[in-house]
Amino acid sequence: MRNIGLLLGTRPDAIKMAPIALALKESNYFKPFIIASAQHRELLDQVISIFGLDVDVDFNIMKKNQDLFYITKKLIENMRNILDEQRIDLLLVQGDTTTSFVAALCAYYKKIPVGHIEAGLRTFDKYQPFPEELNRVFIDDISDLLFPPTEWSKNNLIKCGVPEEKIYVTGNTGIDSLKWVVKNTEPEEDIKKLVPEDKKLILFTCHRRESFGEQVENIFKAVKKIAERQDVVIVYPVHPNPNVKKPADRILGNLTNVKLIDPVRYKDMVFLLSKSYIVLTDSGGIQEEAPSFKTPVLILRNKTERPEGIETGVAKLLGTDKDKIIEEVTSLLDNRDKRKEMIKDKNPYGDGKASNRILKAIEQFFKKRI
Repeated sequence: MRNIGLLLGTRPDAIKMAPIALALKESNYFKPFIIASAQHRELLDQVISIFGLDVDVDFNIMKKNQDLFYITKKLIENMRNILDEQRIDLLLVQGDTTTSFVAALCAYYKKIPVGHIEAGLRTFDKYQPFPEELNRVFIDDISDLLFPPTEWSKNNLIKCGVPEEKIYVTGNTGIDSLKWVVKNTEPEEDIKKLVPEDKKLILFTCHRRESFGEQVENIFKAVKKIAERQDVVIVYPVHPNPNVKKPADRILGNLTNVKLIDPVRYKDMVFLLSKSYIVLTDSGGIQEEAPSFKTPVLILRNKTERPEGIETGVAKLLGTDKDKIIEEVTSLLDNRDKRKEMIKDKNPYGDGKASNRILKAIEQFFKKRI
């Protein structure tokens, strides 16, 4: 029985690791060993609870106003201890969080093989998103197994010199989780009440570190203008970071058509996605998830590492310019044909079978090492 380590630091980590953890638990060959860094505490715990994941070790590193230096230092200390104490045959990390990068680095120091889920995503700008872009580049360089979700992300890896025999295109595990949640959970009643019967729901999220300051304010001012319409309700689960929460409360706090709510459980976010007329977001995961519900995505970033949505027409890249945001949202609200153009039958990011493909690749990896 091989011990497979899985790192969970943030809510996206847990969402995209959950189907792999569940699949490993059913395997006759592998045993999952789940490590929670708790880079984000409450948001992470919500997902762990929904999927019923059994966490073996919890570093519980989160503190108020933490920065990247603190997160990195605490993770190195904790990872060194656990890798000294616990036999890990393969360490799986997800995406581009600081938790994933530091864990992969520590595994490399101990000569433990690393598998990178969601490998190969790129903007080719080291500050957009920050620090995620270089985190994922470093993880890809360290990894022995790379699981890009799409052919585009695979080609990025090949261009960067990764040997093709290390690469397995799997689709995105976030779509596996999405399908599991739709099948196995129900939203909370207070979330159901947020969905209007006679208005169009716009789900809005904004939290990216590189947008803090003037760009966040521009986005909020655009949302404020859109909220003057009487045919929309905008639901915004506000990220707890004060760089987001303070301007959100100041600019959007007293608007009738804007519902500022605390971060919601993953199952509730899935429900809101399924009921939305438009999604306005700077989130990476939501870019992937919304097309499964045929919900158009307007991306509040200058660059995206997920261009497949733009290429297939299910998403548009708006940036943070106030006037452009207002123009594009208004166009989709007023012109049904334009919105219809963004609705496709197939989600370009995955089919819900990624975790099974990853397990098969891991089996092949260990067979080659016998």
